[in-house]
Amino acid sequence: MQQDPTRDDPLTVGSHTLRSRLLVGTGKYKSFEETRAALEISGTDCVTVAVRRVNLDPKAGPSLLEFIDRRRYTIRPNTAGCFDAASAIRTAELARDVLDTNLV
Repeated sequence: MQQDPTRDDPLTVGSHTLRSRLLVGTGKYKSFEETRAALEISGTDCVTVAVRRVNLDPKAGPSLLEFIDRRRYTIRPNTAGCFDAASAIRTAELARDVLDTNLV
C-alpha cells in the first residue's frame, strides 16, 4: 500500500497533537477576514500569533482572536516585537495565561 505523499504524520508537541505540520502566521494579511479565509484554505490546525501585536482590550475594537476558531485551531503565541529576554519572557507568561496555552 502506497502512502499518500500529501498527508502528514501527526506531530505531537507536549500535550498537543497536530494533524498538519504546517504552522501559519497571522501577521501578513490585509484584514482579519482575509486571515480567517487563509487559515481555512491552508489546512493548518496550528496558528502563530504575535501577542504584542494583538488587541486584547475589547473596548479598543475588534481583535484578531475573534477571527480564529479556538475549537479548530491551536494557537501558538510568539514573542515577536520583544527586543530583550525580559520582555520576551514576560510576554510569553502573559500569553500562557491569557490564551490558556503552554505553547510559546
